[in-house]
Amino acid sequence: MLYTIEFQKRGLPHIHILLWLEGNSRDPWPSFIDSIITADIPDRVSDPLGYSLVDEFMVHGPCGELNKKCPCMKNNKCSKFFPKAYQQSTIVGEDGFVQYRRPESGSYVERYGVRLDSGWVVPYNLSLLKRFRAHINVEWCNKTHLIKYLFKYVTKGPDRARAVIESFDNDTHAGPSQQHPVGNDGTTQP
Repeated sequence: MLYTIEFQKRGLPHIHILLWLEGNSRDPWPSFIDSIITADIPDRVSDPLGYSLVDEFMVHGPCGELNKKCPCMKNNKCSKFFPKAYQQSTIVGEDGFVQYRRPESGSYVERYGVRLDSGWVVPYNLSLLKRFRAHINVEWCNKTHLIKYLFKYVTKGPDRARAVIESFDNDTHAGPSQQHPVGNDGTTQP
């Protein structure tokens, strides 16, 4: 296992984790991937908790024609490529990218008055989702060039900022009387 935590400007800490599975998973069966990762909306009646958690944490959008002001929109397209195409079964492409099973089951969640189906679901693991009750995007990766791409996230350094703390003379309001530059480690420097 390898992980890194990054602190993003828009919210809480964000973690990237790489897990290596034991055994031979070089050429996985789609049913094996489906046992770990899903991109479908659970049935509202048979799994109400799964349904509500997917609704709350794992649905992207709406974006595209449904919401052109969504933050993911770049050049009038979703930068995350949603909605995804329906898939009756999981397919691992020659390039190593996985197209997850996304059946046209009729299940949907409603967001801002729009019905969103499995094409809008971010891949997840239901056990992790139920345990941690948070957005946890789970993806399958088994090609070297994809692992190199993922390592980019776990090896990049923290964002850096340079700041100056200025104190003002309350009597004159004439401007800063002292400057104290702040280093990357958060300590002030003379």
